[in-house]
Amino acid sequence: MRSVTVASAVIGVYAVVASFAFATTAVETILLYPNIFRDVPESLAQTQEFMSVVAVGDVMRPMGGVLTLTALIACAVAVRSPIARGWMTASLVSLISGQFLLSVLYQWPRASILFDDRDQYTLAEIEQAASEFLIGQGLRIAAAAVTAVCAVVAALACYRARVLASAADEFAAGL
Repeated sequence: MRSVTVASAVIGVYAVVASFAFATTAVETILLYPNIFRDVPESLAQTQEFMSVVAVGDVMRPMGGVLTLTALIACAVAVRSPIARGWMTASLVSLISGQFLLSVLYQWPRASILFDDRDQYTLAEIEQAASEFLIGQGLRIAAAAVTAVCAVVAALACYRARVLASAADEFAAGL
């Protein structure tokens, strides 16, 4: 019973963090991106000035680190919980491939073109990088949704196992 409770709690915390990360990514995109990409390249300069104190990456990168840490801990716990193992594996694969690797290998080079090295590129290259960045952001949101849904399903499966184990213990105690 105790191992089911620990797995349920740890995976539950991961599900909450994954859901929060998904919501944050979606809200960031809905609220900020229409202004950031409304009139490339002028809007990029204005965005860079606006985010000179706290940029999106200053918040999202540490949150991604916390998400990855909780995912690894939850996966370690899920190894002993066959009910949640598959869902946790799917969540971790989505997290690593669809969020981390997509960000590092696809988004960051385009962000560098858009913000850091904008003066070295033509308007057409900047507009193309902006379009590609937005496509990547859509994929990131989809991956964050898959990560969160798989984590929540794993948490619910663990919770169900905990409830069933508790009911079985009560039934056995009543005999």
